[in-house]
Amino acid sequence: MIGRHRRKKIETAPVLSVVLAGVFAGSVALAPLDGDSGDEGAGRGNSAEAGETRPTKAAAERTERSSRRADEPPRKAPDDCDPSKSTARYANGRIPVDQLCELPQGGEYLRADAAVAFYKLNAAYHERFGDQMCVRSSYRGYNKQKRLYESMPAGMAARPGNSKHGIGIAVDLCDGVQRESSPQFKWLEDNSEKYGWIHPKWAYSSPYEPWHWEFDVGQE
Repeated sequence: MIGRHRRKKIETAPVLSVVLAGVFAGSVALAPLDGDSGDEGAGRGNSAEAGETRPTKAAAERTERSSRRADEPPRKAPDDCDPSKSTARYANGRIPVDQLCELPQGGEYLRADAAVAFYKLNAAYHERFGDQMCVRSSYRGYNKQKRLYESMPAGMAARPGNSKHGIGIAVDLCDGVQRESSPQFKWLEDNSEKYGWIHPKWAYSSPYEPWHWEFDVGQE
């Protein structure tokens, strides 16, 4: 009997050691790697570790400000957008795109003097609403104006060769401006002339087009 008990202890001792080693290893593996105990109160108590593992409010605000600045539109047109460059020698709707200036809204174009003024208006609009102006249409070539004239109800599109879009001084706007009662429309009514843009008188009634705005070259 004694011999058997002794053999039993010899056989089980290594097993017990292995079990204890496994438990210890599991405890180490479950411990947080960043030194935090897992208790939020304890984590807040260690200011050095909290500063390393959690961004501060000031840092978050700096990041947000940087993000807003990155989204701000350019306040002036590119240097090669020169208002002294005239497009008068081209017929309505026949201006080559390379003679126009691209707007901050890519793929939209105006003649240079209108574009320079639009950049300033667009920046002011962004300051007020947090978004750039939504441009649905700007310069239109003759063929595009012809398609619109033939497809739109009578009076809703100018005859080809007679549109202000065809000389690069008009834009059709969206994202609220197309509704006369919207804050965007009201803001433009109150502020657009500061930047050389107007909502022409005819667009209030004949036909009614709150979305249509023009660079002011002295037209009624």
